[in-house]
Amino acid sequence: MRPASFGKRVFAYLIDSVIIGLITGIPGGCLGGIVSAMAPTQQGEDGMVMILVVLVFLVVLLSLIAAILYYALMWSRSGQTLGKKWLGIKVVTADGVPPSFWRALGRAVIGYPISSWLFSLGFLWMLWDDQSQCWHDKLFGTYVVEV
Repeated sequence: MRPASFGKRVFAYLIDSVIIGLITGIPGGCLGGIVSAMAPTQQGEDGMVMILVVLVFLVVLLSLIAAILYYALMWSRSGQTLGKKWLGIKVVTADGVPPSFWRALGRAVIGYPISSWLFSLGFLWMLWDDQSQCWHDKLFGTYVVEV
C-alpha cells in the first residue's frame, strides 16, 4: 500500500467540504429565508422567536449528522468519499479493507476533532510520520492510500 500524498488528502477534503456544504447549505439557506420572512418585527412575540430558534438548531443538528454520516457511510462502504474517489485515494485498515462503520464513525466524530486541535497539528502529523498517518488514522487504525 502506497500512502496518499498530503496534497491529495487536503484536496479530497476540500472537495468533500464543498459537497457537504451543498447538501446541507440548500436546506439551511431555505430555512434562513423562512426565518427572515417570519422574524417578528414587534416586541412580545417570544413564542415565535423560540420556534425559530428551535428550527435553526434542528437544521444545524441535522446538517452535522448528515456530514458525519457522509464520511462514515462512504468510508465504511468503499473507503472513499467522492473527493477521495476523484483523486484515487482511499481509507483502509492494516488489512487493506475499508474500515467498519463504527471505526469510520469514530474516525469522523472523535478523530477529526482531535486532529484539528492545537492548530490542526493532527492533520499535519502525516508530513513527518513514518507511515504517513494523521492522529485520527493512528487512533482508529486506518491509512489513506493510493488506489
